[in-house]
Amino acid sequence: MESNLAQYYTTYMQGLWIVACIFFAIGISRLILVIKNKDSRSWISFKKHDWYILATKLVFFLGLLAFLADIPVWFITVAQFRPFAPTFPHAVLVFVLYYITIQELILSLTVSNELVVGFVKRMVFFLISIFCSASFILAALIVPGTYKYPAVDQCQMLDLPVKGTWLALDAGAEKWVNYQSNYPPQKYAMDMVKLNEDGRFFINNGTDSSDFNSFGDSVFSPSKGIVYSIADGFETQLIGKGIDSINPAGNHIVIELSANKYLFLAHLKKASILVKEGDTLQSGQFIALAGNSGNTSFPHLHMHIQDKPLFSDTLALGQPYRFNTLELKRFFGFNKQENAWILRNDRFRN
Repeated sequence: MESNLAQYYTTYMQGLWIVACIFFAIGISRLILVIKNKDSRSWISFKKHDWYILATKLVFFLGLLAFLADIPVWFITVAQFRPFAPTFPHAVLVFVLYYITIQELILSLTVSNELVVGFVKRMVFFLISIFCSASFILAALIVPGTYKYPAVDQCQMLDLPVKGTWLALDAGAEKWVNYQSNYPPQKYAMDMVKLNEDGRFFINNGTDSSDFNSFGDSVFSPSKGIVYSIADGFETQLIGKGIDSINPAGNHIVIELSANKYLFLAHLKKASILVKEGDTLQSGQFIALAGNSGNTSFPHLHMHIQDKPLFSDTLALGQPYRFNTLELKRFFGFNKQENAWILRNDRFRN
């Protein structure tokens, strides 16, 4: 049983390599078998094959197309394990999944003689097609919503509250990429951690707050506004044991951006807040240090906007926001974007 983040990192690394190797072996074995028996396989034809084969192949093909759309969503964006796993074996697994899916898409356009004349094989393929296609298509239903976000004119525009390269642990509009969206006041909330040059958000075993790149890092006001309230004096929590349902935000700052828009920066370091109630802030002003206070498992910065000033107000509603300009990496390299919004597992920097 893993007792620290370093052990989780190792476990995920081993698991990813094992799964990637198994799927790659299955894909290669399948390709070798097809090549070996290529003379008994023909391209699908409306003239040569009956409706049963055509219909089953169509269902299977559509299921594979759905899975092709599932891969970037489920294995890149939705995957909660990604921050705790090394990048390279994860990329290998994604590549292998693409390889197998594309290979099967091509093979689904062909028919083996055994499928034409063998009753048992026809029934087995039918059951596999129905099961896989239903699963993949149901999984693909979340694809459109995952990358949907309120339009620019509906969003509060902000600057990043941090400097350097950071990772979004939870962010976005939907519950499957942002568990905080289950709680209406924190819909669109974002939890973020700072990455080092190796792309990791902690060093050593990750058993102490000082092991985390975010801990003690500078926090800046993401917008001009007025400090509505602050909370300070909460101690740094132990890693993995920061349960505080009474003061979940820990040390935090509430900034009044405009009427009915209050921005929260939470889990700050004790005695690091440099502003007081009533202060007028400018965007980019240094205001505090990130910490590990409140209801938190490890150091990170929490940010959200809601329409009421009290963190505990269950009648408040979360408000969407975008960033004026930043560099964002979602699937491939960093790209400069304006009016950007951030999603789980996105990497971003100034």
